[in-house]
Amino acid sequence: MKKLAILLFLASVAGAVSAQRVYRSEFAPFDTRECASKGDHSTTVGHIAYNPALVGNVGDVVMYAQSLDVPAAWNDYNAYLHIESVQSAYDVAVNGTIVAANDDPNTPADYFISPYLNQGENKIILLLRASNFADLEQGATASKRTKFSGSYIFTQYRASIFDYDAAIVAREGKLYLELDIIASNNFNYEERYLIGYDIYTPEKKLVDYAVNEIAVPGRGRDTMRVRLDLGAELRYLWSAEKPNLYRATLYLKRNNKPSEYIPVAIGAGRTTFKDGKIYRNDKALTIKSVAYNAYGSYSECRTQLVALKAKGVNTLEPSVPQPEWFYDLCDQLGLYVIESAAINPTAKGDDRTIGGTPSNDLQYLEQYLERVKAMYYRTRNHPCVIAYALGGKEAGNGYCMYKAYQWLKSVESHRAVICRSANGEWNSDL
Repeated sequence: MKKLAILLFLASVAGAVSAQRVYRSEFAPFDTRECASKGDHSTTVGHIAYNPALVGNVGDVVMYAQSLDVPAAWNDYNAYLHIESVQSAYDVAVNGTIVAANDDPNTPADYFISPYLNQGENKIILLLRASNFADLEQGATASKRTKFSGSYIFTQYRASIFDYDAAIVAREGKLYLELDIIASNNFNYEERYLIGYDIYTPEKKLVDYAVNEIAVPGRGRDTMRVRLDLGAELRYLWSAEKPNLYRATLYLKRNNKPSEYIPVAIGAGRTTFKDGKIYRNDKALTIKSVAYNAYGSYSECRTQLVALKAKGVNTLEPSVPQPEWFYDLCDQLGLYVIESAAINPTAKGDDRTIGGTPSNDLQYLEQYLERVKAMYYRTRNHPCVIAYALGGKEAGNGYCMYKAYQWLKSVESHRAVICRSANGEWNSDL
């Protein structure tokens, strides 16, 4: 109990130390192509479910812990902690040190935890606590998923694929693949390794494959860019009516042996906006939307989405970011998503004076930007996402919303950015 009290004291006075939160497409690599094609991590070495057990509490802080045995083989690997379904603000502690803090319980998050792990037994602890920004959750519907559902620990070789941008665009009657594979090197010296990809049409016909060597400087990153003419295959454009998906697999080779596979689904075409309308493949969309949050399991959600589509619904509007598989389902079933950051204050939305809406309060600025950034990078490669919203309809407007809009516009060039509470001000595209 004394050790627990010390840990909680550190949490209350120090906050986060220096763990790196990772902003990228949400994925965890597979060891084999077969497992990647099935989405099955059960045999992936270095992929471990994180389902911590309740240890106890001090005051209003509740501690959950799980042991992690780190073998010597992990010396050349990066370890990440993926957290979702927490239902509370939390701090992350590794071996008695607070390494990260998160006041947003609704957006899944990845943390780079290797610097804090030791060979042998380790303790990874979550300290569930009251949020420092609880008013941002007022309009969000609480998740009904099992606590920590979907959380896990995973590893990647220290020279690996860090992220990707994948798009298939239509130009002059043809489709073109635009694929950027971002390679990372966490060693102190240059690493040379092979990055490969293959891509199949929605009818499972191989279109192209290639393997290229890349040299990445120590503690650096580099990008392999693929630009490929896919031919006059406009029948494969993705839309709610025809949810065609190209399937690609990215992989890395070391010593001529594949060491990780990352499956990627790509919807051909592009979502744009103009004159107050959203377009998919240059066709104006008639939006028939409902508010929807994926509270249950994958199978329960799939059943609900199929039923909604049968009723004529073509667009879903969640109040907060959803589990990764929700977007996969929408890609597969042909449902549009207006993605929303976890910014949902409902009180004092029209009051911009001191003590009024958080959306005009500078102490909330970093929190707004972090939530928008986390929302965007997770889902930017999903064709189902047709627009990004800066929170709920009653969130208010002001300086924090202005800066959030400007940041998102700086990275998102074609989809609409919506501030639902802009009330005619400049910081909303629709």
